[in-house]
Amino acid sequence: MIYVPVTSTDVYHNFALEYYLMSEKHFQEPVFLLWSTTPTVMLGKYQDAAAELNLQAIKEYGVHVSRRYSGGGTIYTDEGGCQFTLIYPTNQSEIDFSVGLRLIQTALNQLGIKAVTDSRNDLVVAGRKVSGSAQYLTPGYKLHHGSLLFDSNLAVMSEVLRADPVKLRAKRIASVHQRTINLKEQHPQWSATEFKTRLLQAVLALGTYKIEPLNHQDEIRIAEISRERFADPTFIYGKSAELTHVGKQYFKGGGLVQISYALNRHQLTAVRLSGDFFSELNPSQFEQALIGVPFERTRIFKIINRQLQATPIMGISAEELTTLIFAAK
Repeated sequence: MIYVPVTSTDVYHNFALEYYLMSEKHFQEPVFLLWSTTPTVMLGKYQDAAAELNLQAIKEYGVHVSRRYSGGGTIYTDEGGCQFTLIYPTNQSEIDFSVGLRLIQTALNQLGIKAVTDSRNDLVVAGRKVSGSAQYLTPGYKLHHGSLLFDSNLAVMSEVLRADPVKLRAKRIASVHQRTINLKEQHPQWSATEFKTRLLQAVLALGTYKIEPLNHQDEIRIAEISRERFADPTFIYGKSAELTHVGKQYFKGGGLVQISYALNRHQLTAVRLSGDFFSELNPSQFEQALIGVPFERTRIFKIINRQLQATPIMGISAEELTTLIFAAK
């Protein structure tokens, strides 16, 4: 394993670092990163910022807004927690959280924290969530990244995130806060910095490793990627459009999906796919493939099925997406 030390707490820099290691500076063995951010919300690849965030509270608390290249849901992070990243060479294109979750679960167990996997991509302690994960791929590489709550400000998290009521009802919980817990409850004497140091030591002790610090040229390129991609407001917030029909559903094992669209003369004139699902699907290509198509179930199903055969959505079928469109209000 290669360990790359990260000193930045700037989320745009750190997402750019991940992307740089995935797409340009290729290592031929697994790479591990452990990092933190200033108060930040991280949107999943397919999510709608306006639906997921309390933008007024974000402004009041001075929280940064960012978007990942991976799917999944919105998370809140600050210096009281940390993020882990595992990048490794692979030819597999399936989304599979087992490798990364097993690494972090084993390290936490070594620290006396009885973490177990729960659902598709979470770690829980005493039945409450302490870590969520997401993934994305580039040719020949897979990236698994996730968050760990240690002493994060859960009150601020509750204020800035808007949990979708459809998802909360499906999970039978009242709020995000109800489902989460800080790991500091397991080790009250530790600071967030001490926890991060101990976690890193536990991960590295699981095998052999070497340290590969970033050099000046690395940092120049990472700054360019940060500015051009991850700090771009259009990438973060997207473009708004008036879409009159909205279908939304939580699929167990798949996640929350929303399809919004507009019709004119019985044809789709605009489409938007959003949610916290996992896929390598290009949302623009998916949406463009449906624009101009007559509002007929058979024709729409054929297009969606063709899209999902090429790039599946984890746990959600073409038939389910088609049904969601025709159930929209």
